[in-house]
Amino acid sequence: MPSKNQLSSNLLSQALSRYRDGHDPKLIELPEQAVFPGLIPAAPTTGRKSRCTGILLGRPAPRFVKRNRAVFYRLKDVLDWLENADDYGSTAEVVARSGEAK
Repeated sequence: MPSKNQLSSNLLSQALSRYRDGHDPKLIELPEQAVFPGLIPAAPTTGRKSRCTGILLGRPAPRFVKRNRAVFYRLKDVLDWLENADDYGSTAEVVARSGEAK
């Protein structure tokens, strides 16, 4: 019997395969255990907290869908969240952008 992690990896692989085949990412939903840490590098508990606070890793959390008690994330929302992340070339750039002097 496959473990929970293997099932999550399989679901993520299938969703990404459908996306590569041209399916609309707005229509592809992933369970939270496939998103955290499969696509978003955060612990599942951090993902759950972000749904209460609206903040994930210091910025607005991706939108989610609730079906009864199950939580899903649309692939489009996760990809948009990842795309809009701040990226840096060095830690010096992080400090310069944040306005902190060390």
